[in-house]
Amino acid sequence: MQEIAPNVFVEFDYEGANCGLILTGAGAIVVDTPIIPEHGKRWAAQVAEMTDNVLFVFNTDHHRAHILGNQYFKAPVLAHETAWKEMAGYKDTFIERTKSLYKKQPEIQKQFSETCIVKPEMTFTGRLVMNKGERELYFIHLGGHTPATSGLYLPDDNLLFAGDLLVVDEHPALGQCDSKEWLAKLKWLKKQDFNIIVPGHGSLCSPEAAEPMSRYIRIMRAKVCGQYKQGRTKAEAAVVISQMIDLYPYKPGRKSMIEKRIRAGVSRIYDEMKVRYGESTGRRKAKK
Repeated sequence: MQEIAPNVFVEFDYEGANCGLILTGAGAIVVDTPIIPEHGKRWAAQVAEMTDNVLFVFNTDHHRAHILGNQYFKAPVLAHETAWKEMAGYKDTFIERTKSLYKKQPEIQKQFSETCIVKPEMTFTGRLVMNKGERELYFIHLGGHTPATSGLYLPDDNLLFAGDLLVVDEHPALGQCDSKEWLAKLKWLKKQDFNIIVPGHGSLCSPEAAEPMSRYIRIMRAKVCGQYKQGRTKAEAAVVISQMIDLYPYKPGRKSMIEKRIRAGVSRIYDEMKVRYGESTGRRKAKK
């Protein structure tokens, strides 16, 4: 765990999203929890070594990489209202799909036998401002990546926990995105003067890190748009996967997972192009 500002800590080493801890005079705030149960327990133990008073856990999104360790904290969960709506619909099948991600790692699969979803007890929509122990906390809706994506701004340190609005040196997940909104939010981010940004995944960065992310999304949009305008079906547009896979490095053995992530992004952006340009059937007829 690294202290990145006075009483502000980040853990980068767990699978899933980066996890944060903010200590205040009134208690602590935990930011996101790991996906793998053993990591979730370890993260809770690390926090317990620092404080015995966790006020709440803040989930920056509803994706499994941010929430599955919630159960290891005896504290309520705070998230965007849309995250609550999504998480309220998670059933046993959600856990089973998570286990399937580790079918080649049965020792990890077994860990999910006692996993349960801890949903938010507190929600917000646009912005929530708190004062805890003489520290200001701004919980802000960001969007783009998903309708629920949110961040935490600490004005005393000019520091932003950006959630998955920003990831560094990793293929972003576009499967539930609004790519146009995402590009607009990244444009906003590039104009900010934050001293430190904690991305959802990857190392600490500055606002300049928004440019590679913007470029990736623009490339994806251009490639999928090209496929759509040529009259290709969504399945045919999957050729974009091989064109995107090498834009960021990925760990050995994770290629198929990254390909699934890109495929979901292609599908999402293809649907955006259908809305923008009209149904493909109408387009095909117009070309004859």
